[in-house]
Amino acid sequence: MSTIANNVAYVPQWKQLCIAALAELNPAKVPERIAVARSAVLDQIEDNLSKSSSNEQPTLRNALEALDVLRKIVQRKVAQSETLQREIGEDRKTGTC
Repeated sequence: MSTIANNVAYVPQWKQLCIAALAELNPAKVPERIAVARSAVLDQIEDNLSKSSSNEQPTLRNALEALDVLRKIVQRKVAQSETLQREIGEDRKTGTC
């Protein structure tokens, strides 16, 4: 009798880390998840350089691009939040809120 674990397809560690970064709901944890996933993808790319042919290269490049887009979104959200906090602080000082 086979177990469920035996039927689950293998998912590379770098891909699991990318999925975790993309699925992270806590904004404070996203930058660290991105960094860890990006490092794992780069390590995999480096490992694949020694192989003459790797079908995984386009997927790895796509993963890096997705992580870069996510990083930019997070940076934009942080900047917007900081601007909003600054504006709220200024409004409170001037009594306009």
